Amino acid sequence: MTQFSLYRPWAAASWGGPLDQLRQEMDAVLNRFGGGSPSSSWRGVFPAVNLYETADGYVLRAELPGIESRDINVSLERSTVTIQGERTIDYENQEGVSLHRRERQVGRFRRAVELPALIDAEKVEAVHQNGVLLLRLPKSPEDQPRQISVQAS
Repeated sequence: MTQFSLYRPWAAASWGGPLDQLRQEMDAVLNRFGGGSPSSSWRGVFPAVNLYETADGYVLRAELPGIESRDINVSLERSTVTIQGERTIDYENQEGVSLHRRERQVGRFRRAVELPALIDAEKVEAVHQNGVLLLRLPKSPEDQPRQISVQAS
């Protein structure tokens, strides 16, 4: 289990004062949210995503290092895109291997992103290359801005 600590290498191990008590309480809060088994669903936000809008839609980039394309599932329901998958580390179960530090998450993940407009599901493009998933999400025709011509009377 990962343990977070607001460790102060410059200070004594324990002062017993109010600042030390505050540090211990903060450690407990961090561990409550970040603790659990290695396959816990919450270890910060994974995958990290960037979402930006273009004239005709949205582009979503998700960082998925170490995950094969076949292990990524992308779904779209109305204006919510969901990315799911699982990351494993193959050396964990090998005999004679001792893990000294693990900072990369392992286990199943699910990330849902609500978009500001409806998406044209038939035209969505998904490309996974070099650990980055790129989704091009065109706006539905009814959600795209239209120019209305004004006629003189």
